[in-house]
Amino acid sequence: MRRLRNRGSRWAASLIVVTTALALASCAGTLDWIQDRLPPPSEVEGGIQFSYHAPSARLVTLAGNFNNWGGTQGGGRYDSSIDPMDDPDGDGTWTIVVPLPPGRYQYKFVIDGGVRWEQDPNNPDKGTEGGIENSMIVVPPSVRYDYEVITGTVIGESKAFGAGDREAAAPVVTGAGVEFVADFPNAGSVYLAGEFNGWDPTVIPLTKDDDGLWRGTVELEPGTYQYKFVVDGTWIEDPGNPETTDDGHGGVNSILVVE
Repeated sequence: MRRLRNRGSRWAASLIVVTTALALASCAGTLDWIQDRLPPPSEVEGGIQFSYHAPSARLVTLAGNFNNWGGTQGGGRYDSSIDPMDDPDGDGTWTIVVPLPPGRYQYKFVIDGGVRWEQDPNNPDKGTEGGIENSMIVVPPSVRYDYEVITGTVIGESKAFGAGDREAAAPVVTGAGVEFVADFPNAGSVYLAGEFNGWDPTVIPLTKDDDGLWRGTVELEPGTYQYKFVVDGTWIEDPGNPETTDDGHGGVNSILVVE
């Protein structure tokens, strides 16, 4: 009987050890899950805060169509000095605050110098650029922080608003001025901004006609002008005008010549 008791005691002790180990493993897994469930990008003091949990990473940067995709847009090389994220307490959660102007942006997190490019696991909103799916954020005009207007970096984003389904037209000089026509049937608002109005994205709204085309006529003196459409807050070159020039932000501005 004594041997049975001893053997039973050893089994009980082993069971306790195994149960404790399983409980600890479960707690660790739960903790990792909680850490992975970070908030999606949201407004904080100074800009939009992005967060990503990567405890084994040595470096995490933020790349998107607001910073030339970390320097790679247009065939450039990845630059790890562009928008590096910070993990000051070493808990594996990397953050950065970016003062993005109102608009629609795609982004990814870049791990360890470009070893991995990851979507945001805490943001269900997606967009596609160049056939590649990315995380997406829409920054509303109501943000309260200060920001610098960026008129470029979004090449080809017109597809997101339905452009390209019909043959777009370049601006046309009429008796009333220069008529601009934009084919963005999925957009809620379209404005015209350029050198002729100080790049103000709010003073020249276009009107949507029955065919879903956005139209507006502007009186312009003879000269050469750079311009863009501002579609739901996103700066986009004119898809109907092949004449463009570098905008200094990795994107292009459309060019109009009035004779």
